Amino acid sequence: MPHTRLKKLQALRLRLHRLEPSRPLRDARQAAAFVKERRIVMSTGRAALPLLTEAIAGRPLAGSWMAHPEVRRIYNILGRLAKYDVVTAPLILGKEAVMDASLGPAVDRIAGERGRRARVRGRLPLLARRLLDQIEAEGRVRMDHWGVATKRARPARLVLERELLVAASGIHTESGYHTAIVVLWRTSKFSQRFAKEAARLTFAEAQDMLLMAAVRSAVIAPEREVRRWFVFGAERIDILLAQGALERLTAAGRTWVTCRQ
Repeated sequence: MPHTRLKKLQALRLRLHRLEPSRPLRDARQAAAFVKERRIVMSTGRAALPLLTEAIAGRPLAGSWMAHPEVRRIYNILGRLAKYDVVTAPLILGKEAVMDASLGPAVDRIAGERGRRARVRGRLPLLARRLLDQIEAEGRVRMDHWGVATKRARPARLVLERELLVAASGIHTESGYHTAIVVLWRTSKFSQRFAKEAARLTFAEAQDMLLMAAVRSAVIAPEREVRRWFVFGAERIDILLAQGALERLTAAGRTWVTCRQ
C-alpha cells in the first residue's frame, strides 16, 4: 500500500512540475504564474522541489541547464521574472528559491531571529566573520574594494548569504567586471518590504509556513533531503509529523515526506 501511494504521488509530482506530460513554460508570464501556483520553487539545481529550468524546458535536465539547446530562452525567461511579484532568497539547500510574495514575511522572520543569528555567528568561518564585522561597522561592503582576493572573498560572502545574515546585489564595475554590494539583511530591500508583516509571526509559525509550502510544492520528497532544506534545521519537521500535518511514507528502505491530503 505505501509503495502504491508513493508511485501515485511521484506521478502527481511530475505532472504538477510540468514534466510528464511535458508542458514547457513559454514565457516569463507563464513562469511567474507557475511560481504563484507552486508558491516556492528553485531556479536551478537538484532538489525535489520544482526547478524553473526544467519547467521551462518541459523535461528533466541531465547535467547543467547551460548546455541545453534552449539555454538562451531559459536564461531570458529567468531574467525577466523580476518584472512580476515574486521574490528570491538563498533559502533551499543554500540555493536560490523563487517564491510567491506571500512567503516573504516568513523568510524575513527566519532571517531576523536573534537566537538563530547568534548561534550562526558563533560557528562562522574566520573570514566570513571578518566580513560580517566590516559590514556591521560600515553598513555595506563592495566586494572588489574589500581587499581580499575574489577566490577567498566569494565563499565568505556566500556563507553569510546562505545563513540569511546579509543580502547582496550585483553591479557592473567601471572596468566591466561583476562584483557585489553586500548589506546586512535587516537593511536589505527584502527585509524593508516584509519586516512589518514578519513581526506578526512567531519563529515557529514562520518555519511551519515555509516547510508546508515547500513540501506541498514538491508533492513528495525524500525525508533526508527535507531535513537539509532550511537554515533553521529539522526540529519543526518532527513536530509537524507528530501533529499529522506532514506524513511519512516508507518504501524500499527509504522514507519520504508528503502533506496529508
